[in-house]
Amino acid sequence: MSKEKKFKFTDNKEINQEISATSWKKAVKSFQNKVKVPLIFIEWISKKGQEMTKWQKLPIGRKDKIGK
Repeated sequence: MSKEKKFKFTDNKEINQEISATSWKKAVKSFQNKVKVPLIFIEWISKKGQEMTKWQKLPIGRKDKIGK
């Protein structure tokens, strides 16, 4: 059984992408580098088989670099 999950990203308009990653955070970070939108809808299936959905504001991550 593969550890990677399929994450479907959509903005209910023109963006409709599927990314395969091991975690939700890695999938979102790789998606936000490709597409610049402020809000995105994400669908995926958890380890236990539940269908999960979430609206996420982008970008996520650290706002300022430490030590600069």
